Amino acid sequence: MLEKISVSNLQVGMFVICSATGCPPLPQFLSNNFINCERDISAISNRGITHVLIDSSKIQEPAPQPQSHSYSDEIRFARDAYNKALEAIHKFYNSAAQGEPINVSECQDTVCPIIESLGRNSNASTSLTILAKKEKYIFTHSVNTAILSALIGKHLGLEKETVVELSTCGLLMNIGHIWTPENILYKQGKLTGEEFEIIKNHPELGYSYLKKQGNVSEEILRGVLEHHERVDGSGYPRGIRLENISRFAWILSIVDTYDAMTSDRPFRTALTPNQAIKQIYSMKDVAFHPRYLEHFIKCVGIYPVGCFVKLSDGRFGVVMSLNSSTPLKPSIKIVFDKKFRAIHPEYLDLANQKDIDGPKVEITECIHPKTFKLELDRFLW
Repeated sequence: MLEKISVSNLQVGMFVICSATGCPPLPQFLSNNFINCERDISAISNRGITHVLIDSSKIQEPAPQPQSHSYSDEIRFARDAYNKALEAIHKFYNSAAQGEPINVSECQDTVCPIIESLGRNSNASTSLTILAKKEKYIFTHSVNTAILSALIGKHLGLEKETVVELSTCGLLMNIGHIWTPENILYKQGKLTGEEFEIIKNHPELGYSYLKKQGNVSEEILRGVLEHHERVDGSGYPRGIRLENISRFAWILSIVDTYDAMTSDRPFRTALTPNQAIKQIYSMKDVAFHPRYLEHFIKCVGIYPVGCFVKLSDGRFGVVMSLNSSTPLKPSIKIVFDKKFRAIHPEYLDLANQKDIDGPKVEITECIHPKTFKLELDRFLW
């Protein structure tokens, strides 16, 4: 299907047909071809082309990234990076509250260890977005969006500098909430119309605060400003539509919503990851960019690492790793029998059950660990 999009929304893996206006034309090597790297996008932009026609039915999947460390080896480094990012976001928010500038280079230094950990084993850091939620929500949410946005950026094949900027944007995305009264931000129950209007000020407040510093990139600024915009124009603060919204904002809108849904909030308990993904997917083409949403699901999974699941044979386990070609069939560490008694762990790859007689085992339910008062991280080592 042909679709006209802004060059600013081009991403690696898209199939470009031609310049939307025909003049100036695309570089010959990119006409009717896939975007293979960020340099291809720069080559189009440098020609002064603002919009192109793409065939949205053709998507070239990025090559899967090899995992150089095991989960058990990497989780220690991932935890350290996560905890240091929490300390840093406390510091950044305190600076903002006192009217002091934030050192953007320090923000980028904060996310670099997270990105490096994702490169060694992406499952370790992403599992912490599910398991490590004992801090104040505004801080864990900032770190979680930094992790998840970096994960998508790496999955899309973005250059390292771009992934660092994207993750930094995730870390600072909600900095404008510093000026939201806490009785509204953490209200138990539904917000009034007036209270919601106050909440809706935070993208512009964060954008204004960061823009005054003069050393924050335009992509970070637009991501902060636009992360609540929606495909159909129903978002805020400006109510802009599809092609006018930046690529950072498209990614952040998805990870922001997903992490909010899977976190305990004053007005509701957390959804399980697969419940959140189902809800978000139901809003594609209305709220979320369908291509970015599909990439998000492919790299996070229907059942992300760290999910607690019940299997069709009655046993219970924890998702340990994903199978990108079969997202409904991850690898499971089985830790409880049918009567919910602890057992010696058994590992089962749901996508590879050649030696199992009878019906193949499947996931029947994703269960919130609070149901059984479980600390799941102990099962992931």
